[in-house]
Amino acid sequence: MQQLALPIQALIQPTLDNFVCGRNHETLAALRMVTTRPEAQTLMYFWGPKGSGKSHLLMGLNTALKQHFTFSPLLVDAQYDPYGPGSEACSLLIDNVHLASPALGESLFHAWNRISELGGLMICTGDCPPAQLPLAPELSSRLAWGQVYRLHNLDDEEKWAALKLKATSSAIPISDDAISYLMMHANRDMPSLMHSLEQLDHLSLSSQRTITVTTVRAYLATIAT
Repeated sequence: MQQLALPIQALIQPTLDNFVCGRNHETLAALRMVTTRPEAQTLMYFWGPKGSGKSHLLMGLNTALKQHFTFSPLLVDAQYDPYGPGSEACSLLIDNVHLASPALGESLFHAWNRISELGGLMICTGDCPPAQLPLAPELSSRLAWGQVYRLHNLDDEEKWAALKLKATSSAIPISDDAISYLMMHANRDMPSLMHSLEQLDHLSLSSQRTITVTTVRAYLATIAT
C-alpha cells in the first residue's frame, strides 16, 4: 500500500460549524459573536496547546467574515511571515503569534495602535498566556488588554466525534470500528488523526473500497516503516 504525501492544510477546510468544541464553548461563542458584530470587538487572543484547534478556529473565522461582510481581514501565520501586515491593514488575524519575529512583533504593535485609534479587528493565537509570550513587553501587554480565552485539547470521545464528523461531512467511507482502531494505534493529536483520515480517504478512492480495520492496520504499517 503506497502512502500518499498530501499536505494537511490543503485537505482540511476549517469552519466554525465543523469545529468540535469540547470544553471550548466559550471561545467558539466569542468568535461567533465576532461574525455577527465585528465592530463590537477590537482585540482578542486565544491560546492553547498544539492540536487544540487554534488554526482551525482562526481560518474558520476568516471564512465566515468574508462570507458575511464586505471587508476582508488579512490572515497572517507568524510561523511563515517574518514581516507581517502593511500600514493599510485594518483587520488582522494572526496565527502562531508566539513565533513572531522581532520585525513582525514591531509591525503588530504599530498595527494594534492603528486599529485601536481608527477602528478594526485584531485576533491572535498563541501557545501560552500573553504574559508568557516571547515578544516585546509592550506587545504582550496589548494582547492581555483584550479578551483572552484558553483552548483545551479534546478528550478521546470528543476526538472520535471530530473524526466521525469529518468522515460524515466529507463522505469518507470509514466504519466506526476503523475510526476506533485509528484512535488506538495512530498518533493521538488531532492534526495527525485528521491527516491520517484524509490519507485513508484517498487510498479508499483509489481502491474503491470502504475503509475497514484491515485497511487502517495496513496503512499504519506503511507509515511505521
